[in-house]
Amino acid sequence: MKDAVSTVSRNVAAPYLLASDGKLVRNGVVHFASDGTVIGAEQCENIDSLPQTEYHNGILIPGMTNAHCHLELSFFKGAIPQHVGMVRFIEHVVSKRNDYSREVQVARAVEEDLSMWREGIQAVGDISNDTTSFPAKVRAMREGRTRYHTFAEFFGMPADDEAEGLYHRAVDPLLAEAARDGLAITPTQHSTYFMSDKLFRLGADSPRMSIHFMETPAEVEFFDRRGGIYEMVKGAAGREPDFLAYGGHAERLVASLPRDAHLVLIHNTQMRHRDMDLILNYFEDVTFVLCPRSNYYIDADFPPAQMLYEAGARVALGTDSLSSNTSLSLAEEIKWLSEHNPGIPLAAILQWATLNGALSLGFADEIGSFEAGKRPGAVLLTGVDFRSMRLTDDARTVRLF
Repeated sequence: MKDAVSTVSRNVAAPYLLASDGKLVRNGVVHFASDGTVIGAEQCENIDSLPQTEYHNGILIPGMTNAHCHLELSFFKGAIPQHVGMVRFIEHVVSKRNDYSREVQVARAVEEDLSMWREGIQAVGDISNDTTSFPAKVRAMREGRTRYHTFAEFFGMPADDEAEGLYHRAVDPLLAEAARDGLAITPTQHSTYFMSDKLFRLGADSPRMSIHFMETPAEVEFFDRRGGIYEMVKGAAGREPDFLAYGGHAERLVASLPRDAHLVLIHNTQMRHRDMDLILNYFEDVTFVLCPRSNYYIDADFPPAQMLYEAGARVALGTDSLSSNTSLSLAEEIKWLSEHNPGIPLAAILQWATLNGALSLGFADEIGSFEAGKRPGAVLLTGVDFRSMRLTDDARTVRLF
C-alpha cells in the first residue's frame, strides 16, 4: 500500500464504507488516483485525524446504478394520478404523450439526467421507444459523466407475417441513431404480455434484455383469460393472444429465451416462489430489478424484496419513470425498501443499488465497487442511525466526485 499511496491524489474516509464484498466496514478509507481510479481501500482507526484525508460523516458508497429508467418520460412528472392501476395508467400515458412538444421532452430529459448525476447515479439502464433521451445521453458521455445502456423497446400483437416488419420499424431507427451517437444499445421485448409469440422470440438473441415482468395484479389474471390487461391485449390484437399455452409468465420466459441470455427482469411485484425458482433454475445470468416507489404509485403495491433476498438472487434497483414516480432518486428507493423491509440489512440494499446494478448492465468491470483499477465515483449516504444501521427520514445521497 505504501508505494500505491505515493501516487494518491485523494483520500476519502467515512465512519462506514461499503466494501466490494457487500459488507459495511467501519472506519473505511478509499485511495483514489487523480483521474478517479481506485488505488485501494482499507480499514483504518482514527480516520478523522488521518493526514491529507477528507473525512465525511456517513456511509461511503460507490456511484449507484439506476437499473431501470424511462428517461424519455421525464416530462410526465406530476401529470398522471397515483393508484389508478396499470390499465388506466397506460391509457393516461398514451393519451397525454403528445401534449408536450419535442423541445420540452428533450429539455426535461437533460434536466433529470443531471439531477441523477448530482445525487450519485453513475450508470443507468434506460428504456427508449424513441430518441427523446439521446441528447441527454450524448451530453453525459461527452462530459465523462453517467454511463447509459439503452434498451430499444418493441411490443405489439402482429400477425406472424407482420412481426418481423414491426420489429425492424421499432428497433432499427434507434439502433442506427445510437450507433451514430456512440451509445450502447440492445433491443428488448417490452413484457411477457403485450407481445405476440413470434415477435417475442425475435428478440431472443439480443445480447442484453430488460423485460417488464409480473408488475401488476392484472398480469396474474392474464393466463386465466381474464382481467384488464388481458382485455386490453385481446382488444388490440382483435383476437385471442397466441401465447396462452405457456400457462404463465415465467414459463413463457424459459420456453422462449436461451439459458445463457443476459436477462434483466423489471418490477417482479406479483412474482411468487415458484416463478422465481423456475427462473433461477433455468437462466445463468438474471437480475431482478425492483422499483418500489413506482409499484406503489401505480397499484399501491410492494415488490417481493424479502423473498429475493432470502433466495440469494441478484437484485438491483430502479426508479422507473416520472410518469410513475415523484423523482428519479435511488436514495428514495433505498429509504423506501429499508423502511418496508426491516429484515433486509442496509448493506444488502446498498449492494443492490451499486454493484448489482452495474452487473446487470455489464458495467461491473469499471464501476459498482471500490476495487483497484475501477472508476466508480464516490457518493456519501447521510442521515444514518449508526446504532441501528437504519436510515432516518432525512437520509440522502450526494456525489463527492
